[in-house]
Amino acid sequence: MSTNPLKDDPRRDAAIRHEARLLWEADGKPACGPEGYIEKATDLIAIKGVPQGTPVKDLPPPELDGVEIDDARAGIDVDADPNHNFD
Repeated sequence: MSTNPLKDDPRRDAAIRHEARLLWEADGKPACGPEGYIEKATDLIAIKGVPQGTPVKDLPPPELDGVEIDDARAGIDVDADPNHNFD
């Protein structure tokens, strides 16, 4: 079954993060961290698909499947006073 690459998919996102970590470790753990391999991992997962049995530690519990969570940063006005502390 084909999935929409533009739709949020926690399983795909977890597989991408896992693949990025594997690529980063294979390259000797450079300073960029696994985040530096996200684009390459995204391409690989797009080609391979989400592997069955991929560890998905960040996958939400089944009862939360389909529940949308607002991004807390969505309400921050980036053009606001730069001296204002949003924390």
